[in-house]
Amino acid sequence: MSLQDDVMSAMKVAMKEKNQTALAALRAVKSEILLAKTASDGGDDLTEEQEIKILS
Repeated sequence: MSLQDDVMSAMKVAMKEKNQTALAALRAVKSEILLAKTASDGGDDLTEEQEIKILS
């Protein structure tokens, strides 16, 4: 399971629990992942190293 899949699952849980703080943070992470994907050539999936670099 990729980081993006984990983030999406966590977003669903946060929505069900009405946890707005967690949801906002997860949306920010998802946004950064999508920006990195579109910036890379071809929009392929990111490697684990690239995902970690985004979060740090």
